[in-house]
Amino acid sequence: MTASADPAKGVKLAIITVGLVAGVGALYFGRAVFEPLAFALFIIALSAPLMQQLQPRIGKGLALIVTALVTIGIISVFFALIAWGVLQVGEWVVANMGRFQAVYASVESTMSERGVPMESLMPERFDPRWILGPIGAVVGQLRLISGFVLLIFVFVVLGLTEMEGMARRLKRIEAERPGMQISAVAADVSGKFGRYMKVRFVISAVDSVVCYVFFRLIGLEEPLAWALLVGVMNFIPFIGPLIVAVAIGLFAAAQFGSLWMVIVAVGGTTAINFVLGSYIEPLMAGSALSMSAILVLFSVFFWAIIWGIPGAFIGVQITIVILAVCRVLPSASWIADLFSGDGAEAKLGQQ
Repeated sequence: MTASADPAKGVKLAIITVGLVAGVGALYFGRAVFEPLAFALFIIALSAPLMQQLQPRIGKGLALIVTALVTIGIISVFFALIAWGVLQVGEWVVANMGRFQAVYASVESTMSERGVPMESLMPERFDPRWILGPIGAVVGQLRLISGFVLLIFVFVVLGLTEMEGMARRLKRIEAERPGMQISAVAADVSGKFGRYMKVRFVISAVDSVVCYVFFRLIGLEEPLAWALLVGVMNFIPFIGPLIVAVAIGLFAAAQFGSLWMVIVAVGGTTAINFVLGSYIEPLMAGSALSMSAILVLFSVFFWAIIWGIPGAFIGVQITIVILAVCRVLPSASWIADLFSGDGAEAKLGQQ
């Protein structure tokens, strides 16, 4: 009995493993389709409540148009702020490339005086591509995302159009199969997406304002551009603040030519992000949105590997969906208990 059960378990585990690997491979190689679709579903979940509120007042057609215009307007403003900040910083970098070269020469001189051969750690000559390369990569990612905007918008409009009919079909399916709770999961995810993005927006706005004041106090050039980039990158947990802190460090080194000012700029920015992200945000979000820091970090890095920066941006939201599904599955509810901050909520999903 036991001998026959063990091979069966082994086969089941092998099938699950092969399925997961195949699924990840499909997401990676099919990212041109799945990535905009995931963003569209995320945007639909955020914009659906607005359409539902408008529809009884102005009708379905006009509500769809207003919701679509508001959605595309918010997305356009978001990307415009990113593009403006990157261009402002990029123009300063190009105009002050000599400062970066001077910092490099200073580091080389200091290392030589201490008997550390420069060639053992870094090339002997400064290459502007070291600085311009990452900026070009960011611009390339923005162009890639902007190329998906039209496809995302089409998915969003079609999804909002089908929302009412989809709800009726789900009710019929759930009536025929009482164990399925798709509509409950969808409502739970939509509510949590809205709350998550509201909290993120408020924290990012406060982060930008505080960092702008801090940058002005220490005399960092292009303070508004950097403050906007800090706020935007705050939407990507862990990776975003780390990237912007490193960039500010390089920028401060070129501007001030002082290690102390680099420490002040990076340390101050990191401290502001840490206080807001580790103390203020959990108080605003509450336990309903809390999840294991390990899971958040894994989600960001995993989806960054699969879909790049867009994947890092939406990784936590995808995890919210996965946990919501786990909560209503008796066999997987322990996963929600293990990785989310509110075990009671996971148990409620089973009732």
